[in-house]
Amino acid sequence: MGAEELESGRWRFGHVQFDEANGCLTVAGQAVEADRSCAALLAALLRGDGEPIGKDELLEAGWPGRFVHENSLAKAIGRLRQALGDDGQRIEAIYGSGYRLTGPVERLHGPPPRAGHAGGLAARIRARLFGSRQRVMATAGALSLGLGLAVAGAALWWASTARQQATEREREVEALLTFLSSDLLAEADPYAATRQEQSLRQVVERTAATMDDRLRGDPATRAVLHRMVGQAFSGWGEYEKAVSHFDRAQVLNTRLHGGYARQNIPVDIALCQNLRLAGETRRADRICLRAEQVARSMGSPLLGAARIVRAKLQFEVGQYDEAATALAGVLADSEDLSPAERADAEWFQALSLRKLARFELADGAYRRHLTIRQTTWGDRHPLTAWAYADYGDFLVNSGDFAKAERQLSRAQTIFDATLGSNHPESLSPAYSRAIAHLWRNEPEQARAILRPMLTRYRETLGSDHFWTLYVMGELALAEAQTGEADRAEALLREARRIGARVLYGRDAKAAYFHMRWARALAALGKVDEAEDERRRARVAMDRGGFMPDHPWRARLNCLAGQIALARYDAAAARQAGRACLSALGAVDKLPPTYPALNEAKKLAGRM
Repeated sequence: MGAEELESGRWRFGHVQFDEANGCLTVAGQAVEADRSCAALLAALLRGDGEPIGKDELLEAGWPGRFVHENSLAKAIGRLRQALGDDGQRIEAIYGSGYRLTGPVERLHGPPPRAGHAGGLAARIRARLFGSRQRVMATAGALSLGLGLAVAGAALWWASTARQQATEREREVEALLTFLSSDLLAEADPYAATRQEQSLRQVVERTAATMDDRLRGDPATRAVLHRMVGQAFSGWGEYEKAVSHFDRAQVLNTRLHGGYARQNIPVDIALCQNLRLAGETRRADRICLRAEQVARSMGSPLLGAARIVRAKLQFEVGQYDEAATALAGVLADSEDLSPAERADAEWFQALSLRKLARFELADGAYRRHLTIRQTTWGDRHPLTAWAYADYGDFLVNSGDFAKAERQLSRAQTIFDATLGSNHPESLSPAYSRAIAHLWRNEPEQARAILRPMLTRYRETLGSDHFWTLYVMGELALAEAQTGEADRAEALLREARRIGARVLYGRDAKAAYFHMRWARALAALGKVDEAEDERRRARVAMDRGGFMPDHPWRARLNCLAGQIALARYDAAAARQAGRACLSALGAVDKLPPTYPALNEAKKLAGRM
């Protein structure tokens, strides 16, 4: 490799200097942190030589091998512009195409270290140590003495390692206390000269904005602070911001300790969790697996937490059987689990068992989850609210609407008091109520809930998030059933377009969406498209490993009945209803209130 190739990744423009080989970015002589995506985007723009770079090419450069929405690219460009300071305005958006870097750019061509210089240095060292017989003997004696000292030093090193680690922890705590005293604790001092009335949110945002500069020489403390700030943004439902801070903590820890160090296990666990919540499940899969592998190889006490967070992701992407199996293993080794970890395991075990139609086992897991949350946190904590909310959603799915409403009301009260009524997670009980309205043939009430919810989820989570996709499908059904055909068709077009990307390779997850889209299309009278979606649902169930007696397979017959009604074929609808009723009757321990039972009876003419 020639010198030109070695130096090709060093650039300068305006007040900016960038070395893409190590991601080192300086602005006006000051080092600036840039996350991996921003550094990769900057390298791609620099190599573009002023020409427009398409969005697809930039997405691949910034997030290689991952599906990422264009919103992530726009946000990363925004962060990069901010990092570049005044020179950030040189990143120009090309409407409908991508971005380019305008203005002159200089590629640096400083000479690499010369081999001759290194060789000359080595020759001088050899001459100094071995140039004569006396020097050889002196060198040998020095080496013998050094070896003896090394052996003795090793024993002292082993004895002092624990003390050094404790000293380092004390130093980090002291640095954190000093920093937080000036940012957070000072707000409690009414006599402080610089005191301002600020919310906790403002204090955290100020901390996030200043900590990298003020603690530039202390990367270990910065890593801890990025974790703390990431947890704060996660609690506010701003998962992409949380991911950004956990990413920075991971980068700092990797530079200090290596990519597979114990310090990165809790960071990877938090990163996996927030990537899942942000909808970046494909990247989350790699992070979750790494967290579990490193925790297992090191015998870390965080192994249980790593296994649980990975199982939660498996549930999210539709790997229900894998999630249930993994969580059963975690719960079997529950002696080392904290109450919070045991609650998490029971929670997602219940969710997975529900998807597998093991209703009785799921009910028990939901109840255990709720009991642990109540015992651990009381009745005024968001995690307890989630326990009520998901148990209520399960009861809606089972058709016990009255009992479900009691659970959902408790959840909503706690969410409103703790997270606020507009928090993305606080909308969960209302979504379950909307589903109940749809099952009870009350589409107007469902629509009133789902319209503002969709707006909120688009704002906070983005259109390609699974939660948004769920709401989009249910709202399309409600709009179709209330005669708002144009709205319903627009929602279905958008949902099916997004689904083609985010559901690819996730057959168990996709089966649900294909069924709901088929139902909405049947309500619109688009019978051929509805039948196509019903076929896709059946294929997805086959690929996803659904058992023959799973109630969703029975509901494919009910869907056939709805499509037959849209064709005005009453005889075919009755036949499909009888098939649906018979198949549901074969499901083991199906709740007698299961909503599809009533649908099947109506189609079969038995109600």
